[in-house]
Amino acid sequence: MNNIYDVRGGRGGDAYLIVGDQKTALIDCGMAYCAQTLIENIKNVIPNRPLDYILLTHAHYDHIGAVPYLKTEWPNLIVLGSEYDQAILKRPNALATIRDLGRQAAGIYAEGLIENYNDDLMKIDSSIAEGAMVTLGNISIKVIETPGHTRCTLSFLINDEILFVSESCGVLSQSGTIYPGFLVSYYEAIKSIGKCQMLHPRFIYSSHYGLIDPHYMPHFWQDCIKAAEESRSFILKRAELGYSEAEILSAFEEVFRDEESRSEQPFNAFRINTQAMIQNLLSTNPA
Repeated sequence: MNNIYDVRGGRGGDAYLIVGDQKTALIDCGMAYCAQTLIENIKNVIPNRPLDYILLTHAHYDHIGAVPYLKTEWPNLIVLGSEYDQAILKRPNALATIRDLGRQAAGIYAEGLIENYNDDLMKIDSSIAEGAMVTLGNISIKVIETPGHTRCTLSFLINDEILFVSESCGVLSQSGTIYPGFLVSYYEAIKSIGKCQMLHPRFIYSSHYGLIDPHYMPHFWQDCIKAAEESRSFILKRAELGYSEAEILSAFEEVFRDEESRSEQPFNAFRINTQAMIQNLLSTNPA
């Protein structure tokens, strides 16, 4: 635990620096608007060492936005992520969406502007998959595939005891609410929750939240399942009542999007995510 530092540069994204005795790694890197603060935070922890790796849980804008700035600061930095996301980041439309959502987030959290960056640097240098190990010397990071949020969302297990769990298991809010994250598959997300639980980690870092209170850990996994089940039931019930996708989205927002969610996630990002959940459920559970 003494080798893990929260170095996020601002609200809306995660960035955890893992400092080994030989190498260093960053798990996710937050949004573009706060990249320079992130870099300063990293340098405050390791003033005389480079950043060697970024490990990406997935390729959404709030997890990878700072990649080009970090690559500019440390040209030898290696970005690691899934093979699927590596292919996604070669698509011009994906890069355009990441840039657009980053600008929208900057309008909420900052002055509305982000420093220009080179799209060629928004990439994954090398792909990693289930069971791969990234060694920082005295610290080992194991890759755990946990699909559901995206087709190949990754979680990371540090020294077999500290789990950085992906959004497939949901997102724990500061108020204690868990927001479900099954954008591409409810069933895969449920399996991913069970897979993570079976690892029996001593400590859990929840995406967009941080270190979970040890006293809450015995309840965390069941609450993740409950949040996913309640959202699925809500969506399918309204579909049975004849609601359109737009009407389901509006009803879902009214019930599940609380003030904390509104302050932490731009509406367009919420809409994209929720529409994906709705469309996925309706395609796999036709009326």
